[in-house]
Amino acid sequence: MVIIVGGAIGAVLEINPLWVMLPMVAMSFLKAPAGALCVSLIDLARPAGSNPGSGGGLKSEILLIPSENIDWLTYPARGATGETIADIPLKAGKYMHRFYMTSDVIEPSQKKIKGSNKDSGGYEIQLKGFYPGWGNAVLSWIAQYGYAFEGIIIIQNNADGKRYVIGEPCFLTLIDDIQSAWGATVEKDKGHTITFGAKQKNPMGIYTGAIKYDPGSASW
Repeated sequence: MVIIVGGAIGAVLEINPLWVMLPMVAMSFLKAPAGALCVSLIDLARPAGSNPGSGGGLKSEILLIPSENIDWLTYPARGATGETIADIPLKAGKYMHRFYMTSDVIEPSQKKIKGSNKDSGGYEIQLKGFYPGWGNAVLSWIAQYGYAFEGIIIIQNNADGKRYVIGEPCFLTLIDDIQSAWGATVEKDKGHTITFGAKQKNPMGIYTGAIKYDPGSASW
């Protein structure tokens, strides 16, 4: 191949083909610079179980961690295989906060976002759920934090025993939408559909650290 290509280039340029072939041979022995190689594609086997893609099993609860509660200077990098996140460091006297939504309506979703080229892009993640009723607590929360919350969300999924993380440093989770319905008749929902959203570099992570709750809170 070197002889063919070198000969063709030499003929076009009207020079001795050896002057083209020798540099091509030498370059073939050069090592690529560190970091220039792509990550090798890993095998992805079928998940275990008789029905691994089945829906349902949404029995989950949500924990909110406001950005100001997190010690970002010591926030951990993802694990070696890219999906796990170790203990999220909190500032002294700060905690994770339980956020109630009806467990069987909590629904996360994730979509790959294309960038301007094949090496860029990210993930758009949403978490939607329903808070029933128009009580003082939820109305107060909406008034204070309805569009002001930004931080990290942990989803505790009771079906698979895992905890999933939405949000990461510099790409925090925000509230995208709140829709409140009065529920004019008994078969219609009375309450608030709340949607959290994040656009981030990585997909949702699996949280392997501890849950740090306020021991004085009545919600635990």
